[in-house]
Amino acid sequence: MALRGLEALRSRNYVLYLVGHFTSQTGAWVEQTAVSWILYEMTGSALLLGLAGLARAVPTLALALIGGAIADRVPRRTMLYCTESTMLVNSLVIGILAWSGKLEYWHLYVLSFVNGTLSAFSVPARQALFAGLVPKSAVQSAVTFNAVAVRCGVLLGPSIGGAALAYGSYAAPFWINAATFIGMLLALRSMDLPSAEPHARSKPGTLRQGMSEGLRFVRDHPPLRVALALEVVSGLFGHNVTLITIIAKDVLGTGAQGLGWLLSALGAGGMTAMIFMVFAPFRHHMRVILTAGAIYSLLLAGFALSHWLALSVGVLFVLGTCDGIWGVNRNTLAQTTVPDTLRGRVMSVVVLTTRGSAPLGRLQAGFLADFLGAPVATLIGAGVIAGAIARWWSLRRAE
Repeated sequence: MALRGLEALRSRNYVLYLVGHFTSQTGAWVEQTAVSWILYEMTGSALLLGLAGLARAVPTLALALIGGAIADRVPRRTMLYCTESTMLVNSLVIGILAWSGKLEYWHLYVLSFVNGTLSAFSVPARQALFAGLVPKSAVQSAVTFNAVAVRCGVLLGPSIGGAALAYGSYAAPFWINAATFIGMLLALRSMDLPSAEPHARSKPGTLRQGMSEGLRFVRDHPPLRVALALEVVSGLFGHNVTLITIIAKDVLGTGAQGLGWLLSALGAGGMTAMIFMVFAPFRHHMRVILTAGAIYSLLLAGFALSHWLALSVGVLFVLGTCDGIWGVNRNTLAQTTVPDTLRGRVMSVVVLTTRGSAPLGRLQAGFLADFLGAPVATLIGAGVIAGAIARWWSLRRAE
């Protein structure tokens, strides 16, 4: 079983992708930590902080299905070259503005909007590319290691971002993120892929037909449909960087470095989940998703009630573990169900639910936190998630 969990590492192309993905994910969290802290320091407004989520969510919601349809029509590596290079330039520009003392808070909204637009194309292409680098028997292993890369980024990125702000300058995190994109670009360049990727031989028809086929596939597969519906609820009402930033500053009384510890605790918990998943992969994905979701909602309520930094770090560590197990099983369910010719389109629906709902969750969290306070907003979110989990448990038992 352990050897099967490591099976994806036998593919050179996948290992290259994994290293590049880890590098860019670390940089993304360095930048996301910095954006959240700088915005809150500049504006002092929870609502204005949450608006950064809206700036990122709007293009993702509008373009993700298009991005998935395009990822099934053009070489995915070429698509990623374009998006990763543009994100690199985007971070460099913001870093230069910060270094020259000309950075305004609205520049960070522009950054979020541009990155949200690019992510609508890059994430479906990434999700479609990596699963095609390994045989079908190694897909769950690849999904798990892909999540390991993300969780490593969450573990290291916030601490690096917090330290860069605490001991460096506003510019440093953006320059660090720009540099990390080079890792992904080099990994893509080094992959030995056929000149015509397998999916390019399919003829998915018009873009509109392609978009509808992805949605239809999800609709016709109830376990995947339920998993993604729960993901929307979690994205809208679960933990997010807006709530954690406000609680860190206003409730726990810590600085940028403390925020980095809190966010890194999520990553450490996620890494613990990934190690477990590598050596003990689950088979009953829906049961695991519902169980992890129920524990997650209790932990989220515990974080809302904590007034002690060390306790909050510990709670977020366990919460990150549950979130990691939830996420791997959701992605495994998606990747093992979909055929390669539809992979980009179906994964764009996954992107729509995850990347689209999470930024909107930051907006609603900022709105509620402005009126009710961040702890109450977090408790409300925990209650909504618990209610959704309870409903799907009851439906599952009735089947």
